[in-house]
Amino acid sequence: MIKRIAASNLVLNLNKTNVMKFITKNSSHSALHVGIKKSKLGETVNTKFLGSQTDNHINLKNHT
Repeated sequence: MIKRIAASNLVLNLNKTNVMKFITKNSSHSALHVGIKKSKLGETVNTKFLGSQTDNHINLKNHT
């Protein structure tokens, strides 16, 4: 993915980039560690994407 971003002359803002791991209600949550160029990306449990609030269970309760 980094190569695709670089080839398109885009810049990834690591301060605004988060990681969300989608899980089911029956699975246990384990930490997800993702890093780019020695910088660790923060993990979030909910986010706003295309105007909709969603959480890691793909639930829209926060939106309504």
